[in-house]
Amino acid sequence: METTYGHVNTLEMFFSYGPDGKLKFEPFNNAYGAVHPDAGPGTGINDVELVLNDGEFFQVHGFYRASDSGNFLNYRDAYRKARGGGEQGSLADIVIVAPAESTKVTAVDADGTEVVMGYNTQWRTISLSRRVRFPNRPATNPDA
Repeated sequence: METTYGHVNTLEMFFSYGPDGKLKFEPFNNAYGAVHPDAGPGTGINDVELVLNDGEFFQVHGFYRASDSGNFLNYRDAYRKARGGGEQGSLADIVIVAPAESTKVTAVDADGTEVVMGYNTQWRTISLSRRVRFPNRPATNPDA
């Protein structure tokens, strides 16, 4: 597990409290959900913690060239790769890739018995805005 500290340059309109009273962060595009790394935890309302769980990695999606893409275990490396790789030189999209489920690969031997040859891992992507935590904002609506 790796924790990255940073901040988002976002607007208040992207924060709300769901019916359960918990804080929701839903920017309308990836630019407002981009995490800009910092040296350590901050005290501002837009400072965030981003946790990468074991078995997950960051993936950069370059806009113009495949060479602007890549997989990274360290967020700072992914961020460096993403700089300038997005539309009109903006930050390329960074997502978290996590294992979803495995599919069994089988073959039938000479006597008709099914033999497991291995497993293929399927992957899912998670936007950074779904994973970040805002430690300096109330996690639940105080009015709820």
